[in-house]
Amino acid sequence: MILQISIFNNMNLFEIINPSFYLLIFIIYRTTFNKTYLILLGFLTGIIIDLTSQSYGCHTIAVITVCYMRGLIENYCFGVNANIGKVMLSSVPILNRITFFLIIILLHQLIYYSLIFFSFNFVDTIILYTLLNSIITFIVIWATTKIFYDIKR
Repeated sequence: MILQISIFNNMNLFEIINPSFYLLIFIIYRTTFNKTYLILLGFLTGIIIDLTSQSYGCHTIAVITVCYMRGLIENYCFGVNANIGKVMLSSVPILNRITFFLIIILLHQLIYYSLIFFSFNFVDTIILYTLLNSIITFIVIWATTKIFYDIKR
């Protein structure tokens, strides 16, 4: 969260792209932990990001939705392997991990920018911002997990 507040919130590439690095917390959260804690963690993270970036609760709503839907996303991406506790195992195909990352990131970005613009007149802007920010966020999070999180274990 500190990296998001200090670095990524201040990074405005082309006045459009602002990666959501804090989603890494919800991607690597272990499924064996309590899901109520995940939603509480999502609320606290979202409210802190909202208070520092003055985004009027948009991060909080997007993060809580992602946390609530995470179990369904895991079941969709990993199938029977969703309950093993470590979704980052090397035995899980890379396509499943990429799909998991992308669904969480795209869902968050879509909800966030839908709430920011909150008008049907801005559908093209919502889609553009969602796609661009999702791509950059995916690259940053994927690179971080490759560097710091031992996926090969």
